[in-house]
Amino acid sequence: MTSKPFSVARAAGAWPVLAIVCAWLLASPADAGCASGDTALAGPYAATAGDTKPSLQLNPDGSFRMRDVPMPGMDVSGCWQGGDRSVTLVERAPDSVDGIRRALPPPLTEADLNAVRGDGIETLQQAVDAGLLPVGSWWAHRPRRAGETVWVKVYEPRIGLAVGDAKAMLRLADGRVIEQTAKQGGDGEFEFAALPADAAVKAVGVRFPEQPDRPRWLSVDDATKLLYLIEFDANAIGAAEGGAMTLTVQADGSLVSDFPDATHFKRAP
Repeated sequence: MTSKPFSVARAAGAWPVLAIVCAWLLASPADAGCASGDTALAGPYAATAGDTKPSLQLNPDGSFRMRDVPMPGMDVSGCWQGGDRSVTLVERAPDSVDGIRRALPPPLTEADLNAVRGDGIETLQQAVDAGLLPVGSWWAHRPRRAGETVWVKVYEPRIGLAVGDAKAMLRLADGRVIEQTAKQGGDGEFEFAALPADAAVKAVGVRFPEQPDRPRWLSVDDATKLLYLIEFDANAIGAAEGGAMTLTVQADGSLVSDFPDATHFKRAP
């Protein structure tokens, strides 16, 4: 597996239907706890790469934010340090438990319903069934009723790295562990359709193909829901290497990123 800066190790696949709810999860603009950076290098930078316009902001407090590098759509933040000849960017590690975390999109509200109300749409359930509101935002908060299917969606939140041949697991209150492979045609979508009527989920686990003998688990303290959204950190689970990038300071004060991207950032107004 070829590694690239900032964990781009596998080609991004098409986003499955459930993944649309994940779009609200973006990289944070700054990283708390960075050491102060070199004020002479701090400031905004911009570059041109095909149809995209990559940007880099080096803040005096030692935090940075970089967009569209090393590929369009990326939004990376973390800490930076620099000197006369180079600048090193270190990506902020996502908050997680052993490389995974449960994500919860904002719940749907009456304001969301009012925006689509009419033509037979009078409830949130009707709006979701009609495709007017995102099903993921609804299912992630709705308690499961007896006989209903439980879904687990496992995804990389920044650029959609494929989860591959991972397996998802549910640990029930009676101690049973149920393991499931991904639904055919839906990367990272796991369907648990044959659960006992009174099944109570107490933990959600993921077994990644890179480390099949090391399952990751997240405890569940709330009532069993129809959908569990599980983010993964590609570095932590062994799907990618990287997390750092070096840029060389040029004579004119511009910055050039290291191989394989060689993006040329120039000072922006």
